[in-house]
Amino acid sequence: MHLSEFTITGNLLTLEVRSEIRDVRFKAICRDMDQAVAVLGRVRLVIVMRHYPSFNSAEDFYDDLRFLKLYDQAIDKVAVVCDRFWKDTWVGIFSLFSGIRMEFFDMSQVDEVTRWIQSN
Repeated sequence: MHLSEFTITGNLLTLEVRSEIRDVRFKAICRDMDQAVAVLGRVRLVIVMRHYPSFNSAEDFYDDLRFLKLYDQAIDKVAVVCDRFWKDTWVGIFSLFSGIRMEFFDMSQVDEVTRWIQSN
């Protein structure tokens, strides 16, 4: 399976976000998710968020990651890797995705991300 927006290892999909997810990329992400879910069933995601200038509001963040709401029944868990600076803002936003187990990690916590995302 070839995905344009995610790297894939087993049922683990990794998405790197460095800028606003515009409509074209959002549609590509949804196509990838459709394909992955059809083949794999439930998936786990690692989302690596890197600070970018236009990322300055909770509304922008929710809009960029609204695909999680569309696919919440197919997502087992999500690890968000980010700068700690943004963590408090994101905790509130991610509560909107209440059906998904989520955890936040600092960029330096690679081993912890791997351990958590692979655990039951």
